[in-house]
Parts: sequence; structure tokens; C-alpha cells
Amino acid sequence: MMLPWHLQLLCLVSALSLPINATTRPLTILGLVPQKSDQNYTIYSSSDMIPLACMAVNDINAKGVLSPNYTLVLKISYTQCDLSEGVWQLIQNVILSKPSPDQLPVMFLGGGCSSSIEPLAALTGRFYNATQVSFGSSSPTLTDRVRYPKFFRTIPSEVQTNLLRLAVMLSYNWTKVATLYQTEDIFSDSTSDFMNKYATMGIANITGSALISRSFTDDPTIPLQQIMDNDVRIIFIWMYEDKAVLTLCNAISKGLTGKNHVWILPGWYSDKWWTKYQWVLVLTPGCTVLKIQQALAYSLVVDFYSSSEMSQNFMEEYSRYLTSFKALLASNGWNSSSPPLSCSTLNPGITSLADIDPAVAKYMPFMYDAVWSMAWALKGAESNLTTNFSSSLANFSYSNTIITDAIFSAMMATNFSGVSGSVTFDSFGSRKGLNVLYQMIPGPDSVLTLKKIGVHDPVVDGPVFKNLSFIMWPGGVAPLDRPMPIDVFLNKDLINTFHAFISVSILIVLSLLIFNIATLRKPLIANSAPHINTIIILGCLLLLATCYLMGVDSNNPPPPDPRDINSRYATICTLRLWLLTIGFSLAFGSLFGKTWQVYRVYTNPTLKKEPFKMWNYSFWMLAFLVIDVAYLSLWTSLWPFSRQIQNRTDINVNLIKHIEYCYCSNFTYLIGALYVYKGLLVVFGLFLAYESRNVKYFYINDSRFVTIAMYIVVILVGIGATISLVLTQSWFADPAYGLAVSMVIASCLSCLLILYVPKFIYMAKGKDTMVVENMKEEVVTAEGLQMGRTITEQPSVSDMRTETVDETKTNGTIVNPNGSDRDSGVDENIADSPEYNSSSNVPMDMKQSA
Repeated sequence: MMLPWHLQLLCLVSALSLPINATTRPLTILGLVPQKSDQNYTIYSSSDMIPLACMAVNDINAKGVLSPNYTLVLKISYTQCDLSEGVWQLIQNVILSKPSPDQLPVMFLGGGCSSSIEPLAALTGRFYNATQVSFGSSSPTLTDRVRYPKFFRTIPSEVQTNLLRLAVMLSYNWTKVATLYQTEDIFSDSTSDFMNKYATMGIANITGSALISRSFTDDPTIPLQQIMDNDVRIIFIWMYEDKAVLTLCNAISKGLTGKNHVWILPGWYSDKWWTKYQWVLVLTPGCTVLKIQQALAYSLVVDFYSSSEMSQNFMEEYSRYLTSFKALLASNGWNSSSPPLSCSTLNPGITSLADIDPAVAKYMPFMYDAVWSMAWALKGAESNLTTNFSSSLANFSYSNTIITDAIFSAMMATNFSGVSGSVTFDSFGSRKGLNVLYQMIPGPDSVLTLKKIGVHDPVVDGPVFKNLSFIMWPGGVAPLDRPMPIDVFLNKDLINTFHAFISVSILIVLSLLIFNIATLRKPLIANSAPHINTIIILGCLLLLATCYLMGVDSNNPPPPDPRDINSRYATICTLRLWLLTIGFSLAFGSLFGKTWQVYRVYTNPTLKKEPFKMWNYSFWMLAFLVIDVAYLSLWTSLWPFSRQIQNRTDINVNLIKHIEYCYCSNFTYLIGALYVYKGLLVVFGLFLAYESRNVKYFYINDSRFVTIAMYIVVILVGIGATISLVLTQSWFADPAYGLAVSMVIASCLSCLLILYVPKFIYMAKGKDTMVVENMKEEVVTAEGLQMGRTITEQPSVSDMRTETVDETKTNGTIVNPNGSDRDSGVDENIADSPEYNSSSNVPMDMKQSA
């Protein structure tokens, strides 16, 4: 559009502030800058940026940077951040206005919006063969020297910040990340560059690394779901502010925010950008500004470094310039009815960056240095032309490639210290610069503060960020890019503690075994089925030995050869199954055998006077063992055990626990069948014990204690097996181990102590039986007891001397007058003991005393 005369005044601002030599030739720069603040381009308000360009032109002319023959002039055209408007302004100023040779733009300044500057850069570079310098276009697309052969920018390219992103990744060992970007060229190019650097830096070759890249146009729901499905916690985003708000609202609803997730944002967003898009909050019910602030807490912001902390001297000079510039425009008829985007709309009282939008202040140095870089390039080109080509900038035309190439070459060689730092350009025309990392720190009421963490120099620092100590994380620990895999083994201290209990328990059981053997000839022990008690003890020893195996895994103790881990663990699994099953059958089967005999007496009182038949017990015991051996042999041969690793993700501690366990095909059915079989026996045994709880049987004089032992074993086994199975399935390895071992120890010791402690008490009192038929009966001592029957009166010595037993009837034994010693469970060799007379059932010492 054509500008009114007062806008043309901007083109001559430097000339109005300095005496003009009539012989000087103006060198015109055409500024293509935004006119209004679009919602996605709020940082490019012309009212803030143009005065910097004006001030730069004034300073350049005042300091005589160019030769005395030239004066730098700035002409402004507004592109409105619109592609078609930008092209129209270029055509109008270069062609339609038919500028004179001294008004023809020798270089182009701008712009700020990448979407509108890309076609302009292609036209100026390829069609007009002119150099263009931008102060705010960071699109990676502009690095294409084929499409944009003479484009430069004093702002670093967006891809430069990827070096900082990768440095932070490597410093925290984040190799599993996601990129989420809006489908715009500027964002897709940045993401593509990030992915290329990810591969070329070797990150893709790291074990476990993964790069999940997703894009969207309007709705980020599906890409976020894919990121969640892949369990990615480190998320880089490239998108405009409104889409960033929409993305965060969706991420909050999917649980992709919080202490286990890190969001890395671009640094060019405006201040408090998440509060400016209420329409997004309306579209996403449940999403509020407060929730977004909480989601953004401790997120990282990656940006290029700008010396926005400009010196106080520069700011004072800038303030004075604004004041004088406004007065100058006002004296030439500028008023409030003029177009709003001009220096006159600024507050002339600005004295520090605190009075300017921080998002705008960050870009102001780049505008100032852009004009200066053009001046230095023109100075260098003029020197080159006069020295080597006997020409000058006064002969400039777009068709004069010698002059246009000289300007381009001088621009490539530019190197000076500007307000934004050292100004140099790479081969693609992009500014060589530093990067800076910020972090959003939550304060009271979740108010976010942008904290500067540190500056990163890609050349000096390489792929490492050195200021990690300044980054704050909830809980003081940096989030992981994935749950940390750890191998879960049983706690060694827990194993050692239980091994001590197991060892003590085994010593107690062995002591009872020795006691049982040593007192086998005692009537009190002889009439308690001692051989069955011995088998109970052996079964308990097997169960306690299984407890040792329960504490053996791949790490406790470590195998001599790591290659044997799997085979050793499989063997341990098999031994556990066999020992636990056989031990249970021996121990519980023996109790069951005793209970069965008592139950037979309960159902048939005539059996009360008959001695206990060992063959009856042996039948049951043999049946149990045959079934167990057949079943276990079939199991372990057809479906052998192996070592398997199961992974469990613990979100709260961000870990993946590798838990080893015994595995075999059809394990659920096989163990279920075993549980059903043993469970039915336990229930049946419990029924027998309850029914015969009041029966007193002389030949199993501890029957009532056997009943109590049955109750306790059933309770402990039932509770222990159930809870241990639940804990194991829940992967609580230590509690499951501790409970299982505790239940085995408690079952074994309670069973044996209930059976033997009463015997200790009765023997200590000098009694030889624990069965009293009725209240009139008296329990007699061993001296007056004929084994196999109970008498109510103490016999006299003469009676004992005259009373004999027919050896042909007793078959040479002294225990049971109506049955063999084998039936009662007493060793046959007892009959040959010197304590007994072979022809009498009276003890030898009693005969001697008589």
C-alpha cells in the first residue's frame, strides 16, 4: 500500500538529524516489517521494533560508518505478516513506484514472520539478486541456499536450539523421547533437523533408544494417545501458542504431565501465553489456567541467547532517542490520527527493559544489529568495488551482479560485536550464536517464574550441558525417560535372618527325633505310635529343607558360572516342588493316618481294645506317596520348569522391576490340581479330627493332641498358602518369601511341639500314659504298667511274681497281649532288651527287688 507523506519521513530520519552534504548519495534500505500483532506473532509489534531500526540508522550516519559520499536511508513497508501483502509491498516499492536509481533499495530488511518472509526472500534473492537480512525469521526452511540464495538473519535459526535440546538429553541420558509438532513448515523442518541430529550424533544406536515423532493439524488427541501408549516421558513440542494450550489440556486429561514427565518448549512464546486463549479452555472441559500452570511446572524452555540485558548506557541513549524522535515527528505534523504503528505510539518514558514486554525485548537487539550488519556489508562492498573493480555502490542496479555479489560477499564476511553479541554468519546465512535454557519454576498459587538456567555454546561445550545443578526437579531427582530396569532379588539380610530361624527349627526337630528314638522303649512313647511320629519328624525336616531352597535365586548365592543361572534356577524350582510336596505328604499324611485310626474307633467302639495296625497306616502313607511321585514325575517330565523374567512397571518410583520366577507350561492348571488334591485331604482330615475329638484310644495315647495339631496345620497352611500366592502374584518377593517360610516353620514346630510337649510333661510327672478311660481309673507308673493294657490297682509283688504270660500267645513280645509289637509301632528288638525278661512281661529290676 502507498504510505502517506509522514510515513515517508521515516526513510529520511537520519538525514533530518544530521547536516546533509549535497553531494551525498542515499543508500536506501527497504524495511519489510509487520504492521499488526497477530495472535501468533505478538512479539513482532512494529511500534516496538521500528524505533530500533531508526536508531541504528541514526547511529550509523552519525558515526560515519559509510564513506562521506553515502547516507543510509530506511524506508518502511508493512507486510502485516501476510504472504500476499508482503509480495505486493515488494512489487510496489521496487517496480510500480518506479524508484529513481538513488532510491532503489540496495538491500532489504525484514521481516519478522517466517510465513510471509519466505516468498519475499526467494524473490529478492533469485529475481532481484539482492541481499536480505531478517531480524526475526527463524524458520529452518530459510537455510536453503537454492531457494533463498542471498538471505541472512541476525536471529539464530530455530534448528540451532536443537543442539541445546540434544545436549540436555545426553546430559540426563534421555534417549527415549517424543517430538510433537504442528504441521507447519517452520515446525516440521525444525523437527526433521532434530531427528537428523538425533541419528547423526549416535543417539539412535544406544540400546533402548527410541524417537517417537508425531504431528497434527488441529487436534493433538491421537498423537498424544500414541505417545502415551509408547510410555514416553520426555516430550519436545514445536507449535504455536494456541495449539500448545490445546495440547497441554489434552495431555493433562491423559496423565502425560506431572513429576515423571518433562515438556520442552520453544522459547519464543509470549509472556503468560497459556492465559491468552480462553476459547481453547472452552473446547476442553475440565481444563483451567491453574491446571495448565501446574502441568508446566518444572518444564524446560529452549531458546537462542540474546543479550537482552542491554547496558544501562544503551537504554538511556535509546530513551533519549525515542523522546527526540517523537518530538521530531510531531513537529512535522505527526498526530494520533496517523497510522498507529510508528515510533510516536511508544511511551517516550521507557528507560529499562522492565517497561517493555519481555518477549519483545528479546528481539529488539536483533533488529538493531540487523541494520548495523547491513551497514558493515555496504562499507565492505564499497571498499571491494573501488579496489578491485573500479566501481562503487553509486552504480547499483539489480542487474549489476558485480555489485550485488560484492554486497553478498561482504555480508558473509561480517564479524562485529553488536548489542545482541558477536554477529557472524554461517554458510547458510544463519547467525552463529549461543543457546540458553530456562525452567518454569512454580511459586505460590502455582504462579510460574521463568528461571534462567545457563547458556550453552555448541562449539565449546559440545553435546553436554554444564549447568544441570541449577535445574530444579520435584523431589530433587531428575525424571527418567523410562522406568529404570532393575533386577529384583530377595533381600540378603532377610534371607540370612530366616536361615537362622530355619537352622534353629531344624535343631529343635532333630532333638525331637533323637528323643523319640531314645525313648522308644518307654510305654508312654511306645503307645503313641512312635514310628509314625518319626515319619512326621522326617516330613517336617524335608519341609524345613525346602525353606532353604526358597531363599535361593540367581543372586543368592551367585553361581560360579553366570551361564548356569537358568539351569540352576530351573533345578531349584523342581527341588522345591518335590521336597515341599513329599514333605507335606509325610508330615500331614502321618497325622491323617493317626486321625483315621482314631476315627475308626469312633465309628466302631469294638476296635477300642484292639491295638493300632501299622499296615493300616502304611497303606495310606504308601498311597499318598505313590500319587505324589506319579504326579510330580509326569509334571516335571512333560512340563519342566524354566527361569522366566517378568517386568513390572512401578509408576510411583519410575522403575521397571525384573522379577524372576519359576515357569512351566500349564503351571496354573498343574498347581491348581495339586492344590485341589491336597486341599481335599486337608479338609477331610479336618473333618475326621473334628468328629473324633473326644475319642480316647489307648494305643494312640496322644490322639487329642493330634486333633489339635490338625487344626493348627490346616489353619496355618490355608492362610499361609493363600496369602503367599497373592503376594507372589503381586510381585512382593520379600513378603511372599518371609510369609511362606514363616508358615512352614510355624506349622512344623507347632505340630511337633503339640505332640511332644505333653509327653515331656507326663514323663516329668512319672506317668506312662495320657489316656484315662473314666474318672475311676488311675494312671499308674511304669513300674506297675503292663504295656498294652491299663489296670486300676497297683499289683502286689507276689502277684507280679506269679503272673506270667504265655509266650506262645504273646509271640515272644511284652507289649500288647492281643497283638504284635509291629502293630503297636514298637521295635521288635525291644523284647530282647536286658530291661525285660524274655518269659515275663514284668521288668527285670522289679523281679530282682521282689
